[in-house]
Amino acid sequence: MTQVNFYTLSSEEEVSKLQFACRLCEKAIALGHRVFIQVVDDTDCKIVDDLLWQFKAASFLPHAIVGAESDDTVPILIGSGDCPADASDVLINLRSEACQQHQQFGRINEIITADEASLAAGRDSYRFYQSQGYQPETHKL
Repeated sequence: MTQVNFYTLSSEEEVSKLQFACRLCEKAIALGHRVFIQVVDDTDCKIVDDLLWQFKAASFLPHAIVGAESDDTVPILIGSGDCPADASDVLINLRSEACQQHQQFGRINEIITADEASLAAGRDSYRFYQSQGYQPETHKL
């Protein structure tokens, strides 16, 4: 069954959410997972792409935007649409709504910032996953 995790950050800053997503990516690919980072739009794809290039000076997180020529060989895909089938087993959802492709992933990670809009969206997503039969875990950071 899919494991759903909610990470609630103490910061209200969007950049904290993106940096934490990079840390989750680093950990997931070190464990041999393939990751899909689902974002809102093409602008967010570019922001996450740039951040993954700069995340750590001493390491590289191999990634591609969905639709790029090499997107089937890298462990991290970034996209604003649906994840290609069987491309990833871990989802990092950076949208404000729950993932509708939840059955496709072994692990779903929702990152919530401390601002009221993000917290409200997180509560809605939590209820959605519960309604789908999952038992989400929460982690306050």
